[in-house]
Amino acid sequence: MRNSRYRYSRLVMIIGSIVFAISAGVLLVDPSAFVSYIGLTSNESAIWSFRLTGMILVALSTHMATTSRNAGDPAFRRAAVVMILVSIGLAILTYLAPGTATTGRWVFVGIGSGFAALYLITLPIKSIGYKEDQPTSA
Repeated sequence: MRNSRYRYSRLVMIIGSIVFAISAGVLLVDPSAFVSYIGLTSNESAIWSFRLTGMILVALSTHMATTSRNAGDPAFRRAAVVMILVSIGLAILTYLAPGTATTGRWVFVGIGSGFAALYLITLPIKSIGYKEDQPTSA
């Protein structure tokens, strides 16, 4: 949105959408590599669960891209708050996952925490060039 107060947060959501889309592709093509990358034990149930997660990430990344481009400011703000909770939740669940703590696991904990921090930092920032709506006199 050209005249949006949340220009920076919208950029964060677009980048998050790209990260989720890439993750979805990896999970759909080779979920066993991802499972071992984050230090989980690979079995048929885990592979199936991560492939299902890949499909969900396709929907979420598409929704994030659409929301960041087309939603009005109030709807976008609510979606960004949800993404803060989702990012923190994914970071915590990845940290608490059973198995060995690998470098890959720490990378994904960092990514989730980083996106939560970026939303928290950018949501209160008034975008450069944003024009406040002037009340119209009747």
